[in-house]
Amino acid sequence: MFTIREAVREDNEELLRLEEKSPQGTGISIVIDRDDYFYRSTLHANGKVLIAEEEGKIVGVMAYALKDVLIGGEKERVAYFYDLRGEVSYRRSMKRGLFRLWKAVHAEIEAGGAAFIYGHVKADNHPSLNVATKIGARIAASFSVLSISTLPGKAEELDPHLDDLEAEVDRLEELVGERSLRPLSLKEPYMRGAELGYLNGIYRLEEGRSFAQVSAWDLSRIYRGRVVRMPITLRLLGALLNPAAKFLPLPRIPKVGEKIAYLQLFDPVCRGKDGERLLKALLARLQRRAHANGFDIITMFVYQDDPLAAIPRFFPQKVLRYHTMVRPVLSEELPPRPLYLDIRDV
Repeated sequence: MFTIREAVREDNEELLRLEEKSPQGTGISIVIDRDDYFYRSTLHANGKVLIAEEEGKIVGVMAYALKDVLIGGEKERVAYFYDLRGEVSYRRSMKRGLFRLWKAVHAEIEAGGAAFIYGHVKADNHPSLNVATKIGARIAASFSVLSISTLPGKAEELDPHLDDLEAEVDRLEELVGERSLRPLSLKEPYMRGAELGYLNGIYRLEEGRSFAQVSAWDLSRIYRGRVVRMPITLRLLGALLNPAAKFLPLPRIPKVGEKIAYLQLFDPVCRGKDGERLLKALLARLQRRAHANGFDIITMFVYQDDPLAAIPRFFPQKVLRYHTMVRPVLSEELPPRPLYLDIRDV
Protein backbone atom coordinates (compact mmCIF):
# COMPACT_ATOMS: atom_id res chain seq x y z
CA MET A 1 0.00 0.00 0.00
CA PHE A 2 1.33 3.42 -1.04
CA THR A 3 0.91 6.36 1.37
CA ILE A 4 2.17 9.95 1.71
CA ARG A 5 2.72 11.59 5.09
CA GLU A 6 4.74 14.31 6.76
CA ALA A 7 8.11 13.15 8.06
CA VAL A 8 8.75 13.07 11.80
CA ARG A 9 11.96 12.95 13.85
CA GLU A 10 11.75 9.18 14.08
CA ASP A 11 12.34 9.04 10.30
CA ASN A 12 15.73 10.72 10.64
CA GLU A 13 17.95 7.64 10.34
CA GLU A 14 16.04 6.17 7.40
CA LEU A 15 16.13 9.49 5.53
CA LEU A 16 19.89 9.74 6.10
CA ARG A 17 20.31 6.21 4.71
CA LEU A 18 18.26 7.15 1.65
CA GLU A 19 20.46 10.22 1.12
CA GLU A 20 23.67 8.20 1.50
CA LYS A 21 22.63 6.02 -1.44
CA SER A 22 22.63 9.12 -3.67
CA PRO A 23 26.24 10.35 -3.90
CA GLN A 24 26.89 13.61 -5.77
CA GLY A 25 29.18 13.84 -8.77
CA THR A 26 30.02 11.81 -11.86
CA GLY A 27 33.83 11.76 -11.52
CA ILE A 28 34.52 12.29 -7.86
CA SER A 29 31.44 11.07 -5.96
CA ILE A 30 30.79 12.60 -2.55
CA VAL A 31 28.11 11.86 0.03
CA ILE A 32 27.15 14.22 2.83
CA ASP A 33 27.63 12.85 6.34
CA ARG A 34 25.44 14.48 8.96
CA ASP A 35 23.47 13.50 12.01
CA ASP A 36 20.33 15.54 11.37
CA TYR A 37 18.45 15.26 8.09
CA PHE A 38 16.08 18.02 9.23
CA TYR A 39 18.71 20.74 9.81
CA ARG A 40 17.80 22.51 6.57
CA SER A 41 14.15 22.60 7.60
CA THR A 42 15.13 24.55 10.71
CA LEU A 43 16.78 27.25 8.58
CA HIS A 44 13.39 28.15 7.08
CA ALA A 45 10.37 29.32 9.03
CA ASN A 46 8.03 27.25 6.85
CA GLY A 47 10.02 24.12 6.02
CA LYS A 48 8.28 20.78 5.51
CA VAL A 49 9.28 17.23 4.52
CA LEU A 50 6.85 14.80 2.87
CA ILE A 51 7.72 11.14 2.43
CA ALA A 52 6.24 8.40 0.27
CA GLU A 53 5.97 4.92 1.78
CA GLU A 54 5.13 1.57 0.29
CA GLU A 55 4.49 -1.34 2.63
CA GLY A 56 5.97 0.70 5.46
CA LYS A 57 9.25 1.43 3.60
CA ILE A 58 10.30 4.98 2.65
CA VAL A 59 10.62 5.05 -1.15
CA GLY A 60 10.69 8.79 -1.80
CA VAL A 61 11.05 12.18 -0.13
CA MET A 62 10.41 15.77 -1.11
CA ALA A 63 11.32 18.66 1.18
CA TYR A 64 10.29 22.25 0.59
CA ALA A 65 9.85 25.62 2.26
CA LEU A 66 7.46 28.50 1.63
CA LYS A 67 9.26 31.84 1.76
CA ASP A 68 8.74 35.52 0.96
CA VAL A 69 11.24 37.01 -1.50
CA LEU A 70 11.63 39.95 -3.84
CA ILE A 71 10.52 39.53 -7.45
CA GLY A 72 10.88 42.63 -9.58
CA GLY A 73 11.27 44.66 -6.40
CA GLU A 74 7.94 43.42 -4.98
CA LYS A 75 7.22 40.94 -2.19
CA GLU A 76 6.20 37.52 -3.52
CA ARG A 77 5.46 34.15 -1.90
CA VAL A 78 7.41 31.28 -3.50
CA ALA A 79 8.35 27.71 -2.62
CA TYR A 80 11.86 26.31 -2.57
CA PHE A 81 12.46 22.54 -2.79
CA TYR A 82 15.71 21.29 -1.31
CA ASP A 83 15.34 17.55 -1.65
CA LEU A 84 13.60 15.32 -4.17
CA ARG A 85 14.78 11.74 -4.40
CA GLY A 86 13.56 8.21 -4.66
CA GLU A 87 14.79 4.87 -3.40
CA VAL A 88 17.01 3.05 -5.93
CA SER A 89 14.24 1.01 -7.55
CA TYR A 90 12.16 4.19 -7.97
CA ARG A 91 14.94 6.42 -9.23
CA ARG A 92 14.76 5.66 -12.95
CA SER A 93 11.38 7.26 -13.40
CA MET A 94 8.63 9.05 -11.54
CA LYS A 95 6.31 6.06 -11.86
CA ARG A 96 4.84 3.94 -9.07
CA GLY A 97 3.69 6.80 -6.94
CA LEU A 98 6.42 9.42 -6.95
CA PHE A 99 4.28 11.63 -9.15
CA ARG A 100 1.67 11.42 -6.39
CA LEU A 101 4.29 12.74 -3.95
CA TRP A 102 4.98 15.69 -6.26
CA LYS A 103 1.24 16.34 -6.69
CA ALA A 104 0.78 16.37 -2.91
CA VAL A 105 3.52 18.99 -2.56
CA HIS A 106 2.11 20.98 -5.47
CA ALA A 107 -1.33 21.07 -3.84
CA GLU A 108 0.17 22.34 -0.56
CA ILE A 109 2.29 25.10 -2.10
CA GLU A 110 -0.61 26.19 -4.32
CA ALA A 111 -2.81 26.47 -1.21
CA GLY A 112 0.04 28.41 0.44
CA GLY A 113 -0.07 31.03 -2.33
CA ALA A 114 3.27 30.26 -4.02
CA ALA A 115 3.77 31.87 -7.43
CA PHE A 116 6.26 29.13 -8.34
CA ILE A 117 8.50 26.46 -6.88
CA TYR A 118 12.25 26.42 -7.56
CA GLY A 119 15.31 24.35 -6.77
CA HIS A 120 18.95 23.88 -7.80
CA VAL A 121 20.04 20.87 -9.87
CA LYS A 122 23.60 19.95 -10.91
CA ALA A 123 23.99 20.49 -14.66
CA ASP A 124 25.26 16.96 -15.30
CA ASN A 125 22.64 15.30 -13.09
CA HIS A 126 20.56 14.25 -16.07
CA PRO A 127 18.11 11.99 -14.18
CA SER A 128 17.15 14.86 -11.83
CA LEU A 129 16.95 17.32 -14.73
CA ASN A 130 14.65 14.90 -16.56
CA VAL A 131 12.42 14.60 -13.49
CA ALA A 132 12.29 18.40 -13.10
CA THR A 133 11.42 18.77 -16.79
CA LYS A 134 8.68 16.13 -16.54
CA ILE A 135 6.95 18.11 -13.80
CA GLY A 136 7.08 21.28 -15.92
CA ALA A 137 10.16 23.05 -14.55
CA ARG A 138 12.33 25.30 -16.72
CA ILE A 139 15.86 26.65 -16.34
CA ALA A 140 15.67 30.21 -15.00
CA ALA A 141 19.42 30.75 -14.58
CA SER A 142 22.68 28.88 -13.99
CA PHE A 143 25.38 29.30 -11.39
CA SER A 144 28.91 28.07 -10.87
CA VAL A 145 30.67 26.67 -7.83
CA LEU A 146 34.41 27.21 -7.75
CA SER A 147 36.13 24.58 -5.58
CA ILE A 148 39.75 25.08 -4.54
CA SER A 149 41.91 23.25 -2.02
CA THR A 150 43.10 25.10 1.05
CA LEU A 151 46.84 25.59 1.29
CA PRO A 152 49.41 25.49 4.10
CA GLY A 153 51.39 28.64 4.76
CA LYS A 154 51.32 31.82 6.78
CA ALA A 155 47.72 32.95 7.31
CA GLU A 156 47.50 36.75 7.02
CA GLU A 157 45.03 38.52 9.26
CA LEU A 158 41.66 39.42 7.78
CA ASP A 159 38.91 41.38 9.52
CA PRO A 160 35.71 39.26 9.67
CA HIS A 161 33.63 42.41 10.33
CA LEU A 162 31.44 40.59 12.85
CA ASP A 163 31.63 43.47 15.35
CA ASP A 164 29.80 45.77 12.94
CA LEU A 165 27.69 43.11 11.23
CA GLU A 166 24.50 45.16 10.89
CA ALA A 167 26.34 47.92 9.04
CA GLU A 168 28.06 45.31 6.84
CA VAL A 169 24.75 43.67 5.95
CA ASP A 170 23.23 47.07 5.14
CA ARG A 171 26.18 47.71 2.81
CA LEU A 172 25.78 44.29 1.18
CA GLU A 173 22.02 44.77 0.78
CA GLU A 174 22.65 48.02 -1.08
CA LEU A 175 25.15 46.28 -3.38
CA VAL A 176 22.86 43.32 -4.07
CA GLY A 177 19.84 45.48 -4.73
CA GLU A 178 16.33 44.16 -5.36
CA ARG A 179 17.30 41.12 -7.42
CA SER A 180 14.92 38.17 -7.77
CA LEU A 181 14.80 35.54 -4.98
CA ARG A 182 16.51 37.84 -2.50
CA PRO A 183 15.03 37.64 1.03
CA LEU A 184 13.07 40.73 1.96
CA SER A 185 15.95 41.57 4.29
CA LEU A 186 19.44 40.04 4.28
CA LYS A 187 19.56 40.59 8.03
CA GLU A 188 17.37 37.48 8.50
CA PRO A 189 19.88 34.92 7.15
CA TYR A 190 22.99 36.82 8.26
CA MET A 191 21.93 37.54 11.83
CA ARG A 192 20.61 34.01 12.21
CA GLY A 193 23.86 32.65 10.79
CA ALA A 194 25.89 34.69 13.27
CA GLU A 195 23.64 33.60 16.15
CA LEU A 196 24.12 29.92 15.31
CA GLY A 197 27.87 30.33 14.74
CA TYR A 198 27.65 29.48 11.02
CA LEU A 199 28.76 32.89 9.70
CA ASN A 200 32.55 32.84 9.69
CA GLY A 201 32.89 36.44 8.57
CA ILE A 202 32.58 39.02 5.80
CA TYR A 203 36.06 39.45 4.36
CA ARG A 204 37.23 42.29 2.13
CA LEU A 205 40.34 43.66 0.42
CA GLU A 206 40.40 47.32 -0.65
CA GLU A 207 42.81 49.27 -2.82
CA GLY A 208 42.01 52.82 -3.79
CA ARG A 209 38.51 52.85 -5.27
CA SER A 210 38.55 49.11 -5.91
CA PHE A 211 37.51 46.34 -3.52
CA ALA A 212 36.47 42.69 -3.40
CA GLN A 213 34.56 40.89 -0.66
CA VAL A 214 32.90 37.57 0.18
CA SER A 215 30.91 36.21 3.09
CA ALA A 216 32.27 32.94 4.52
CA TRP A 217 30.07 30.26 6.08
CA ASP A 218 31.16 27.29 8.18
CA LEU A 219 28.67 24.42 8.37
CA SER A 220 31.25 21.76 9.27
CA ARG A 221 29.55 21.17 12.63
CA ILE A 222 26.43 20.11 10.72
CA TYR A 223 27.86 18.08 7.87
CA ARG A 224 31.01 17.02 6.05
CA GLY A 225 31.54 15.51 2.63
CA ARG A 226 32.91 11.99 2.27
CA VAL A 227 34.58 10.75 -0.91
CA VAL A 228 33.13 7.41 -2.05
CA ARG A 229 34.56 7.22 -5.57
CA MET A 230 37.49 8.86 -7.36
CA PRO A 231 39.05 8.37 -10.83
CA ILE A 232 42.38 6.56 -10.92
CA THR A 233 44.07 9.64 -12.40
CA LEU A 234 43.22 11.72 -9.32
CA ARG A 235 44.31 8.91 -7.02
CA LEU A 236 47.71 8.87 -8.73
CA LEU A 237 47.92 12.66 -8.59
CA GLY A 238 47.12 12.54 -4.87
CA ALA A 239 49.88 9.99 -4.28
CA LEU A 240 52.28 12.44 -5.91
CA LEU A 241 51.10 15.73 -4.39
CA ASN A 242 49.88 14.83 -0.91
CA PRO A 243 53.28 14.04 0.67
CA ALA A 244 54.71 17.32 -0.65
CA ALA A 245 51.61 19.27 0.45
CA LYS A 246 52.65 18.75 4.07
CA PHE A 247 55.59 21.10 3.49
CA LEU A 248 54.81 23.10 0.34
CA PRO A 249 51.86 25.31 -0.67
CA LEU A 250 50.35 22.62 -2.92
CA PRO A 251 46.76 21.39 -3.16
CA ARG A 252 45.95 18.20 -1.32
CA ILE A 253 43.80 15.56 -3.06
CA PRO A 254 41.33 13.82 -0.71
CA LYS A 255 41.41 10.04 -0.44
CA VAL A 256 38.46 7.69 -0.87
CA GLY A 257 36.71 7.32 2.47
CA GLU A 258 38.11 10.58 3.79
CA LYS A 259 35.86 13.31 5.19
CA ILE A 260 36.10 16.86 3.91
CA ALA A 261 35.34 20.12 5.71
CA TYR A 262 34.16 23.03 3.54
CA LEU A 263 34.37 26.79 3.94
CA GLN A 264 31.59 28.14 1.72
CA LEU A 265 31.78 31.60 0.15
CA PHE A 266 28.67 33.51 -0.87
CA ASP A 267 27.83 37.04 -2.02
CA PRO A 268 31.10 37.74 -3.86
CA VAL A 269 31.35 41.40 -4.87
CA CYS A 270 33.94 43.13 -7.09
CA ARG A 271 34.06 46.89 -7.56
CA GLY A 272 36.50 49.08 -9.47
CA LYS A 273 39.08 48.37 -12.16
CA ASP A 274 41.12 46.14 -9.83
CA GLY A 275 38.15 44.32 -8.29
CA GLU A 276 38.69 40.94 -9.95
CA ARG A 277 42.42 41.00 -9.13
CA LEU A 278 41.57 41.74 -5.50
CA LEU A 279 39.03 38.89 -5.45
CA LYS A 280 41.71 36.48 -6.63
CA ALA A 281 44.09 37.82 -3.95
CA LEU A 282 41.36 37.51 -1.31
CA LEU A 283 40.77 33.87 -2.26
CA ALA A 284 44.50 33.18 -1.97
CA ARG A 285 44.54 34.62 1.55
CA LEU A 286 41.45 32.67 2.52
CA GLN A 287 43.05 29.44 1.28
CA ARG A 288 45.74 29.72 3.94
CA ARG A 289 43.48 31.06 6.63
CA ALA A 290 41.01 28.22 6.03
CA HIS A 291 43.78 25.61 6.09
CA ALA A 292 44.97 26.92 9.45
CA ASN A 293 41.40 26.55 10.77
CA GLY A 294 41.02 22.92 9.64
CA PHE A 295 39.15 23.31 6.34
CA ASP A 296 40.01 21.15 3.32
CA ILE A 297 38.08 22.85 0.52
CA ILE A 298 36.83 26.36 -0.24
CA THR A 299 33.76 26.66 -2.44
CA MET A 300 32.52 29.93 -3.93
CA PHE A 301 28.99 30.25 -5.36
CA VAL A 302 28.08 32.82 -8.04
CA TYR A 303 25.46 33.10 -10.79
CA GLN A 304 27.04 33.09 -14.24
CA ASP A 305 25.37 36.36 -15.28
CA ASP A 306 25.87 38.08 -11.92
CA PRO A 307 26.98 41.70 -12.49
CA LEU A 308 28.58 41.87 -9.02
CA ALA A 309 31.34 39.33 -9.53
CA ALA A 310 32.64 36.73 -11.96
CA ILE A 311 34.39 33.46 -11.18
CA PRO A 312 38.09 34.36 -11.47
CA ARG A 313 40.49 32.18 -13.41
CA PHE A 314 42.32 30.33 -10.66
CA PHE A 315 44.55 27.24 -10.64
CA PRO A 316 44.09 24.63 -9.29
CA GLN A 317 40.34 24.77 -9.58
CA LYS A 318 37.24 22.71 -10.19
CA VAL A 319 34.13 24.49 -11.41
CA LEU A 320 30.75 22.80 -11.04
CA ARG A 321 27.65 24.02 -12.89
CA TYR A 322 24.13 24.12 -11.48
CA HIS A 323 20.78 25.15 -12.94
CA THR A 324 18.05 26.92 -11.01
CA MET A 325 14.87 25.15 -12.10
CA VAL A 326 11.54 26.97 -11.77
CA ARG A 327 8.12 25.34 -12.05
CA PRO A 328 5.18 27.79 -12.31
CA VAL A 329 2.31 27.34 -9.83
CA LEU A 330 0.12 30.44 -9.68
CA SER A 331 2.17 32.47 -12.17
CA GLU A 332 3.60 31.49 -15.56
CA GLU A 333 6.35 34.11 -15.38
CA LEU A 334 9.95 33.12 -14.61
CA PRO A 335 11.75 35.39 -12.12
CA PRO A 336 13.70 38.09 -14.01
CA ARG A 337 17.48 37.87 -13.88
CA PRO A 338 19.83 38.40 -12.15
CA LEU A 339 18.86 36.01 -9.36
CA TYR A 340 20.07 35.99 -5.76
CA LEU A 341 21.60 32.82 -4.28
CA ASP A 342 20.52 32.41 -0.65
CA ILE A 343 22.96 30.56 1.65
CA ARG A 344 19.96 28.72 3.13
CA ASP A 345 19.10 27.29 -0.30
CA VAL A 346 22.36 25.43 -0.89
